[in-house]
Amino acid sequence: MKVVLVAAVLALSSVGAWAAETANPLLVARPRGVETGQQSQALKIAKLDVDVTLVGGLAQTTISARFDNPTAQIMEGDFTLALPAGAVVNGYALDVNGRMVDGVLTGKRQAKLVYEERVRAGVDPGLAEVTADNSFHTRVFPILPGRGRTIRLSYVSPLAADGSFDLPLSSSAVVGEMKVAVAAPSAVAAPSLAAPGGLKLDWTKDAAGGWTALAAAKDVALSGALRVGPWNAAGPLELSRHANGERFFELRLPFDAQAATVRRLRVYWDRSRSRTGDDLAAEIAVLRRYVEAARPGAVDLVTFADDAPRAVTLSAPTGEALEAALQAVTYGGASSLKGVFATGAGQADTCVVVSDGRMTLDGWDATPPPCRTFALSSAKGADRNFLAALAERGGGRHVDLSSVTPDAALARLTAAGTPGFSLKADDGQAVDYRLVAGPAGRWWIVGKAPAAGGLVFTGPGGARTFRLDGPVRAFDGAGVLWGRDAVAGLLATDRPDRDEALALARRYNVATEEASFVVLENVQDYVDAGVAPPSSAGEALIDGYRAAMVAKKTADAQVQAARLDRIVAAWTAQKAWWDKTYKAPKPSPARDVVQPRPGVAPPAVMAAPMDMAPSLPSPMPTPPPPPPPPPTAYSSESVEEVAVTAARRQQSQSVAVARAAASSDAASAESEPTESRIVVAAAAWNPDRPYLKALAATSGEAWRPRYAELEKSYGDAPAFYFDVAEWLARSERKTQAAAVVVSALDVPGADAKTLIIVADRLQAYGDLDRAIWLRERMLFLEPDRPQPRRDLALALIARGDRTSGKAREADYRRALDLLNAVVVRPWNRDYDGVEVIALMEANRLIARMKALGLTQEVLDPRLVALLDVDIRAVLEWNTDKTDMDLWMDEPTGERAIYNNPNTAIGGRLSNDMTRGFGPEEYLLHRAPDGTYVLKVNVYAADVLDPNGPSTVRVRLFRDWGRPSEKQETFTIELKKGDNGPMTVGRFEIGKKK
Repeated sequence: MKVVLVAAVLALSSVGAWAAETANPLLVARPRGVETGQQSQALKIAKLDVDVTLVGGLAQTTISARFDNPTAQIMEGDFTLALPAGAVVNGYALDVNGRMVDGVLTGKRQAKLVYEERVRAGVDPGLAEVTADNSFHTRVFPILPGRGRTIRLSYVSPLAADGSFDLPLSSSAVVGEMKVAVAAPSAVAAPSLAAPGGLKLDWTKDAAGGWTALAAAKDVALSGALRVGPWNAAGPLELSRHANGERFFELRLPFDAQAATVRRLRVYWDRSRSRTGDDLAAEIAVLRRYVEAARPGAVDLVTFADDAPRAVTLSAPTGEALEAALQAVTYGGASSLKGVFATGAGQADTCVVVSDGRMTLDGWDATPPPCRTFALSSAKGADRNFLAALAERGGGRHVDLSSVTPDAALARLTAAGTPGFSLKADDGQAVDYRLVAGPAGRWWIVGKAPAAGGLVFTGPGGARTFRLDGPVRAFDGAGVLWGRDAVAGLLATDRPDRDEALALARRYNVATEEASFVVLENVQDYVDAGVAPPSSAGEALIDGYRAAMVAKKTADAQVQAARLDRIVAAWTAQKAWWDKTYKAPKPSPARDVVQPRPGVAPPAVMAAPMDMAPSLPSPMPTPPPPPPPPPTAYSSESVEEVAVTAARRQQSQSVAVARAAASSDAASAESEPTESRIVVAAAAWNPDRPYLKALAATSGEAWRPRYAELEKSYGDAPAFYFDVAEWLARSERKTQAAAVVVSALDVPGADAKTLIIVADRLQAYGDLDRAIWLRERMLFLEPDRPQPRRDLALALIARGDRTSGKAREADYRRALDLLNAVVVRPWNRDYDGVEVIALMEANRLIARMKALGLTQEVLDPRLVALLDVDIRAVLEWNTDKTDMDLWMDEPTGERAIYNNPNTAIGGRLSNDMTRGFGPEEYLLHRAPDGTYVLKVNVYAADVLDPNGPSTVRVRLFRDWGRPSEKQETFTIELKKGDNGPMTVGRFEIGKKK
């Protein structure tokens, strides 16, 4: 038997929580599916149908909406509907070629990628998801001029504490046609009923003894809400059958409520950056009233962010003292639970965790402190799943101030909880059920109906038997909430089992923050997405999908079987290049001519992708047309020379490596490095920002209070934290820089780009453990790309270099596993070429392991060879569908570029990645004396995100793979208009004079 309180999933809605909402639903138009930053009302809601069925304590709502496009442009429709607290979306459909096709649940990231790829291709996708603030959101494309599209959504929601239902409906424009239908099939009497402005609803008793109400109108300007008043069911037991065939029961019984006794109260208060937007005043007021009502003998306060938790025992256990302590809290940093619940003196019997529940740093799961635990939140975007699981596992409940009144919140905090009871089948078998967080003084139990004839409930008043042979309604409500709770329990950790969670979500057809509905158009769309079409797509499409998947599996097996051979061939070609001796030509006159990018077909000299012939073209005998500008083009105003030991960047590394083979030893001996240096040549870091000027005017620790003041004005953008952290790092305060930069993780709208930049900065500032955790997080969030694996591997190698013994071996071996996965696993063709780059790094690692006496059985022996080089430059960026290029201007006057990847002196560029993320790599085994100029060229940004900046990461190496290796790593944020070539670095090589 499993007993779990599901307060968040079934939190009670309230009219007050909806009162401040604006238009609901909200429809926004986007020309050609491009985000412009401005809302458009070009699309119209031509038809809106609302259907509500009330059963037991649950409501099933279905809404159909047709969008019309009266403009001359192709539009994307962006439709949002605010949901009541605890609502669970359990259906979405979109019309495709005149047929309503149901959405299929897909991992949220995959669904978004599939949708956006289809938009780029100009076909008909639909995407529906539940947002962090508990709204239904769908995007539909295309909506053609003079035509329309229809969507249908459904959701299950619990009724309010008094048994009422509320759906605000307010439109900013006239709705062409409106229909409303409400049914209460088990009500013993007609409840009160109110319709939004423009509609009139009246109850009618139907033939089955229930109640229905219908209304219709045209050209309606909606205002107000659809409200159904409290009502009484014929009995305490409802039986229902979910669409998947499973039977459920819902049981509601009264009990005498009692107040809880609190001896020692401990409040865990989240003081991270993300909390500045919460209703802190409301939280403090409720906690003050709670202390005054509960009268604990002692009160502890533990505040936490990403630093060490701070604990204090209040001098007086009063509401006034707690209020004063909480009002003095300052906020900042990322959200972390590391060590929080182990903080505090003595044993508390009652704990309240006050947070938005959205942890952004360090690992977490829903393991509560050793006390009866409540969770309290006020943020609309709170992670209700996590907070509910945390509280339920601690014997309490989640109290959501965004959906209940302060009085209701106080009642839930002070309640002692339900009395002890048991629930079994009448044959003695255990029953799988959940105790739902209902109104005070009532058991509300939802469970799977057993095969036995009845349920036996034993509580303080004795035993009662409820027969299970009554009518079973076709109603998804109880099953949906059951499934949603099961999924929520799996997701209450930083690394849940996504496959299991998605399987459960599909079983009960429930959307979550990790699973979204997607509708596609044709067989190939579903095959490409790896998603089976629903039955509503039609037999022809389903049969076509099955046949196509069989063919795809056969083709995939053939590709996988041939992949290793292709990689071995490409690596053999790389070794042949490394062994070849190149004679440097005389320098030619320099001209700064940039070749336009060719068409779709690459030039014959371009390095072949992995899935094509692996042979490589011979080096160009003479310099090609686009020579570089002369080295003298640099000026002191445009070039910032930075030594490799400069505080603002990652320290240079002197790495002791072993030779992978005797041939590698001999080759290295022939190319002893000459005196050289790495120089960064980029626009000087621009401190001309008001907040940096204000900080520069401070001295000593005076920067801290000034920073706190500036954060109030500028802290809504991650760039503020990046800039301040860089300012601190340049002032030799890397520990403080690391503490500042993590606040960017808690900025509203922080995304994968933010996470990547923060990980890069933490690694540069020396906090490798947290940088590695963030890279582990990126791998979890985006497992479909090779780059997160490679980034994590490189960070693990860096940490392994700083440790010893078993810790170093563990990091090295995990890194090698990750790099091997990059090499052997099939990836999207957009990333062709990453395999050879990963092989360069894997072999460097294997050489280090060999020097330590560590063997490896991971990498295929045919792929093992250390290819050390004089110069290595690597370019990476953090946005998809973006074309950037790495160029190297050599001292001979020749440019290594996408259409000239092999130069006369032996310079070698990796495959040109034109659609996102990189990496791209330049190698030169033996570098003639002179100046080598590194450039980054931006060709094209993602058309779906034209205003979003890309972040470029550049790694420069001298003497790669040798004991004298030196490295320079830095990032550049590209802002709007940063197109074309930019000089970012250079190598100066030559004998010391």
